[in-house]
Amino acid sequence: MSASPFDADGPELAALRARAKTEIRRQLRSVRGVLPETACAERSARATAHLLTLPEVMQAKTVIAYVAMRKEIDPRGLCETLRAQGKLLGLPRVDGDTLSLHAVEDDDGLIENDMGVLEPRESAPRIELADVDVIVVPALALDPRGYRIGYGGGFYDHLLPLLPNAFKLGFVYDFQLIAEAPNAPHDAPVDCLVTDARVMRAER
Repeated sequence: MSASPFDADGPELAALRARAKTEIRRQLRSVRGVLPETACAERSARATAHLLTLPEVMQAKTVIAYVAMRKEIDPRGLCETLRAQGKLLGLPRVDGDTLSLHAVEDDDGLIENDMGVLEPRESAPRIELADVDVIVVPALALDPRGYRIGYGGGFYDHLLPLLPNAFKLGFVYDFQLIAEAPNAPHDAPVDCLVTDARVMRAER
């Protein structure tokens, strides 16, 4: 696949990327916001079924997921299935400007952080970065190369390169796929895109 014009760096391109990302976030938040709860649940179930066909997930021992917020595609059903299969399931916790990873048995012990996101308590068992086999990553948008647009905090762009053994999965509704994300050189792509309609290996 040919290189993206967004791959270059410089103040003008940085400003262009920022404006483009802001507009994409606005549009996709609006679309996701009007999605009925029943449609969220149905699409999440279909996407989970697709994700569970992947050999990387089936062979994994340790999987990191996330807690859905504001009508994100919901991996809750995936978490329940993986726990039933005896896999170690973890969730991220905001730790300053980074994410730490913690094992969780269920949702009962989660607390709400300053951003309104449920996360493990600081006392929850820590998962070492090298032990992660699969990480399921949320996004507002994904492109075929695996580049994502998140919420602007940069947490996953910092975390993903630190996971030496992890298969990285972007998990979104199919309408959140875009032709090209305005990625910066430091942005971290995922290896595979999973939606309610398809599974795509990243084109890199």
